[in-house]
Amino acid sequence: MNQTNWTSHYLMRSLILAGFAALLSYLIWTEKLGHYLAPKLHTLSYVTLGILVILTIVSVRQLFTGNRAYECDCEEAHQLPRTRWGSLVIYSLFLLPILMGFFMPDKILGSAVAENRGVTLLGSDARKLAAVATETGQPAASQPAGEQGGQAAPPQQAHAQGMAETTKDEDPTDEPQTAQQPAPSQATEQAASGEATTADTTPNAASQPSGANPSMSEEELKRYFSGGGFGDFYTDIAAAMYKQPVISLHDKIFLDGLTTLELYAKDFAGKQLETLGFVYREPGLGDKQFVVARFSVTCCTADASVFGILVESEDASKWAKDSWVKVRGKLELRQVDGYDMLVLQGAKIEPVKAPKDPYVYYSYEAADIQS
Repeated sequence: MNQTNWTSHYLMRSLILAGFAALLSYLIWTEKLGHYLAPKLHTLSYVTLGILVILTIVSVRQLFTGNRAYECDCEEAHQLPRTRWGSLVIYSLFLLPILMGFFMPDKILGSAVAENRGVTLLGSDARKLAAVATETGQPAASQPAGEQGGQAAPPQQAHAQGMAETTKDEDPTDEPQTAQQPAPSQATEQAASGEATTADTTPNAASQPSGANPSMSEEELKRYFSGGGFGDFYTDIAAAMYKQPVISLHDKIFLDGLTTLELYAKDFAGKQLETLGFVYREPGLGDKQFVVARFSVTCCTADASVFGILVESEDASKWAKDSWVKVRGKLELRQVDGYDMLVLQGAKIEPVKAPKDPYVYYSYEAADIQS
């Protein structure tokens, strides 16, 4: 291969490496990296950027030094393309994602993806944790403080035990409540069609004051909620949330807050809650209903899941799907196939802009409730 062809190939390689480095730098600088990767992977992106810069420098150096000799005896295994068409095809495969990254508009996940993956109302791990607490002899989380007791299991242990229970063979007579668990979409349709009934309004019903009350100190609330057997992590969140006159379900606490609301559904019934998300309408919902939803990302947007709260409001129908809204209303307890489900009733709705990072993440550290 002549000198001109060697130079053009190394020039193209240098440009491709520089292009990937520039694209990654652009995503980091503009804070758009969160549209593709979870924050816990951002550090690896910084390392990748450093490696790309080093490779670009090496390629440029090789372009100008004119060194064409391989320091191995396997030149045929990684030889340069021999034809123009071969070069065009190979280098286009690398240039295409660079051009798409720079010139195609960023689009956050919305209803189209949610329809394919389904939406989970409230916390996905709550029933699993409740089953673990029942199996270990812990009382239900919503019982009065005087009837609760037992040692709370760590949240990590509860998650591990819950996962183990889902993988082993079970006798249907031993766990009837597990076999009756409805799919998220079924629960939504039942709540919308009237099959979900509101909680009993007798003096002993959950809509009446429960064992917890806002006048309790935070330590008293922690002792009360610790009887559920769900661990200190959710106990602390429940106590901090309950003390708020209006529960703020912000980004840092969104997922763990939803799980907490389902674990202690009867205690939080009647509380005011405020949160934001995009409007999602699942088939079967009424004109006065929609789900205020958020996507949860574990590693990247390819593994995103949808979580949300069912909202009921007189003007719900005027809000277009995928529009971002802030909602504030009263949590009302419903019964769906024997499970407690909270609905945001009589919500006041106002438009908002989508946050810079539209996705939410699980926090495995003590959450900042007030942020």
